[in-house]
Amino acid sequence: MAVANTTVLELLGKVVSFEHVLEVPLTEHLSVTSRKKICGTVAAVVFTLNSEPEIAVDDGEFYPLSELVDFSVNPFK
Repeated sequence: MAVANTTVLELLGKVVSFEHVLEVPLTEHLSVTSRKKICGTVAAVVFTLNSEPEIAVDDGEFYPLSELVDFSVNPFK
């Protein structure tokens, strides 16, 4: 856990891009999936005792790492 958190902390201030994938169950057999492209600077990282780390981009909403697809870090910043 400490190593994973150290890696997430290293994202602070870095420019990242990813797709946020959120699946919302409507019924037992039906769900809706939304995808949103995000690009910006990681402004905050949150750790809690009972869930995974989350990041905030450009002081916006927080995204759990498990809901991120095609995550990349801009190598020039």
